[in-house]
Amino acid sequence: MNIQADAGATRLKVARAAAKEEKEAIFRLRYQVSVEEMGQRPKSADHERKRVTDAIDDEATILYVTDGSGEPLASLRIVGATKVPNAQEVRTYALDRLPEVDRKAVSFTSRLVVSPKARGMGAVGMLLNEVYTDRRNNGMWFDCIQCSPSLVALYEVMGYRRFVPTVMETDVGLRVPMALVADDVEHLARVRSPLLSMAERFKNDTAHGTWFAKRFSEYATPAVSRAMTPDEFWRYLAERIHIEDYPLLRDLSGDERKQVLNAGNAIRVDKGSAALRAGDPGSDMYMVLSGVLEVRASTSDGGSHVMETLGKGQIFGEMGFLSSRPRSADVVAVTDAEILVITRDFLERLTRDKPAVASRMLMNLSLYLVDRLQNTTRGLVDMTQQRNMLLTGL
Repeated sequence: MNIQADAGATRLKVARAAAKEEKEAIFRLRYQVSVEEMGQRPKSADHERKRVTDAIDDEATILYVTDGSGEPLASLRIVGATKVPNAQEVRTYALDRLPEVDRKAVSFTSRLVVSPKARGMGAVGMLLNEVYTDRRNNGMWFDCIQCSPSLVALYEVMGYRRFVPTVMETDVGLRVPMALVADDVEHLARVRSPLLSMAERFKNDTAHGTWFAKRFSEYATPAVSRAMTPDEFWRYLAERIHIEDYPLLRDLSGDERKQVLNAGNAIRVDKGSAALRAGDPGSDMYMVLSGVLEVRASTSDGGSHVMETLGKGQIFGEMGFLSSRPRSADVVAVTDAEILVITRDFLERLTRDKPAVASRMLMNLSLYLVDRLQNTTRGLVDMTQQRNMLLTGL
């Protein structure tokens, strides 16, 4: 490997895990980050040995970033589609419905983890650069990933685009499938991808980009602010919402509203799919841009009870946003819906850089929660009165 970077006094490099000891250290890093830190529940977690691995690791190339000490600071894996013909990845990305794409040209990138000590040091960029070079050297141009909604912006600015609906994974919650058309240099230039300079070193087939734009026209243009200019993203949202209807944005100026909305990622949730699931970890908050969703709580008989119906302008996930506690209920789309994701990291940056805006937004959120509490209380009072009337025969 020849990719190196200076991070302060620390010189990082990308390495390929070959020895058993290297892989074991990476499996333990996955457990530390995904299970112990993020509270995820991967099916392949070995809680006794504190490691996460699965059968795909046997076929994959596992890359990691180290500072020379041998300790993995970040890692991911890549594998060609032909090596996992029956894997969940093939079904998730609907490859069976893409006969025009040669499986030999398809790869999967997954299991990205970064140690807390390496965050902000450029480790993710180094890994993705190496993935790009490796795939192109092996004749692959269609790389698939899944990511959490809060990371959509990161991958869209790299050049990845959504092309199939979001999915609810049983172990990690809502995930957004995305793909990189690695030789679509026009798109890489449009989103100002850091991969563009590397792409220009290879022979590129422009027909691939044209095919993607036609085949997945609804996903051809990125939706997030960091892959669009601020004005482009503002226009995108203005077509979908009436700002005055959004309680979170009340009393903010036009520029302040743009700052809040530009920090969000817009994602689609298909009818019948869950946007949140009870017990899942998460610290993101959501605003409904379009469609209808239901908040559902489990009942003792194994069913569910609809606690609230959410429409355009309403907020959900705010308790996890404020407290980072596991989700307390399911939120399911009863129609096709589009939601705007606002991360807790954004609130922390806003509090630091623009405390007055953060204060007003938190006040709006507090008033919204008060309204919801009043409505819930009123509903409970009405139910109690009705029950008492039935019991007394009045």
